[in-house]
Amino acid sequence: MRFVKRAARVTPLLLALGLGGCSDFLDVNTNPNAPENAPIDIRLPGLEASFIHSSYYGSVALWGSEWTQQWAFNGLARSYAEVENYELYDTDAATTWDYLYSRPGNASFTMARDASAESDMYYRGIAKLFYAWTFQLIADLWGPAPYTEAFKPEIREPKYESQQTIYNGIFANLDTAVTLLSSTNATARRPTTNDLLYAGDVAKWNKLAHFLQARAQLRVAYANGEDKVARANKAIAALAGAFASNADDADFTYPGGVNARNPNYTFQDLRTAFVGSQYFIDMLKGRNDPRLPILYTPILYDSIRGTGTARRTFPAKPNTFVGHLAGSDQTQADSTVSLIGPFFSNENATLNVASYSDQKFTEAEARLIASGAAAADAPYREGIRANMTKLGVAAAAIDAYIAARPALTAASALREIITEKYIANFLKTEPWNDWRRTGLPVIPLVPQAVINTIPQRIRAPGSELSSNTAQVMAVGFPTGIEGMKVKLWWAGGDNK
Repeated sequence: MRFVKRAARVTPLLLALGLGGCSDFLDVNTNPNAPENAPIDIRLPGLEASFIHSSYYGSVALWGSEWTQQWAFNGLARSYAEVENYELYDTDAATTWDYLYSRPGNASFTMARDASAESDMYYRGIAKLFYAWTFQLIADLWGPAPYTEAFKPEIREPKYESQQTIYNGIFANLDTAVTLLSSTNATARRPTTNDLLYAGDVAKWNKLAHFLQARAQLRVAYANGEDKVARANKAIAALAGAFASNADDADFTYPGGVNARNPNYTFQDLRTAFVGSQYFIDMLKGRNDPRLPILYTPILYDSIRGTGTARRTFPAKPNTFVGHLAGSDQTQADSTVSLIGPFFSNENATLNVASYSDQKFTEAEARLIASGAAAADAPYREGIRANMTKLGVAAAAIDAYIAARPALTAASALREIITEKYIANFLKTEPWNDWRRTGLPVIPLVPQAVINTIPQRIRAPGSELSSNTAQVMAVGFPTGIEGMKVKLWWAGGDNK
């Protein structure tokens, strides 16, 4: 198969660019040329790790969270594309494209195919879930992409299908996942310790599938030709079977140590160029948000002045937080800028993949569309409380912050819901998806932007330009960096 044959060069590129950080711990049974030969229960941890560590996070999360200025690059120049200025090379796009198809895409496709026995229905349901989720990432990054012909080895140049067509497939696969994971078949095998996400709790997998259904429905609500109220009501219906509390969150735990570290540890603690952004820190200060000292660390010094023996540091006032201007070519000393907090950057920090707080903000937006601001107010506040509770904010501080938030109105509701969702989804790609759908929060362009907008999509991958040229060109989008200005189908409505 065309995608699989590229895989030998995918992992070295990911490691060289610092985007994947895959290790022996994370690469269990993810050899793209052989995993389908192993029993499906042995393949599951490899599928989970490759999706979470290097697909949901990795470059996908870094691009989105940097472009929405949740963090900033504090350096003179990167060793590759100047991502902070909205620049990507076709090789950057190819690295992520090839990885998504050859690792979680191929692994979930083959697992769903091979788990055809009735006794393997839960494994088939999990595989269908990851297949849908992987293609949602692909469609949300590029729009049109190979789908129905993607894993047919006899087709060397698979056709590109529209984002709308791919989303129809996503909905179908998630529906199948819900049906399979809702089953009470007593003879079906359940995952156990080989499940790195939920330790074999099929009920929680079912809740996750329902949440993903709701997220996908809301994602397309503002697309041209869509009935946003109908989509919102479908999202609300799916949420009835989704998470009930933070206890249902999908969290991926890292033991820490060599070959088993949270990727944020590499990005920050080993490179110290990934710091708090001025935009985000100023937002948190302006809202008197008690999450600020959890998301970021206080600076050590106000400034460092002088040279040689005259060089002096000036201690900062307690709990002083300073962000870096995104896109600035001025480098700040590490001690004078806030770093990402240890809750997110310790080598054994847990990565959250899907959360109850995100679900409540999804519900709030859906209820806003379907029934108005008053109906959205309660889930909006529950989303804030869930996120702050998960981060360990003191109960009194949570109560005070929520009490200070004004009641949602028709004029303020969407802005406030998306802003709180933006804060809660720290270092994920969801804030970028929400910005593309809604234009919120209002994020300034960086001073040295190479295009006149925050990117709307990822440019065509170099690997596809060379091996599937006709299909790429048939899409009709510019293939270079100008293609990053083209809105996706679900971002092309008139909501903004």
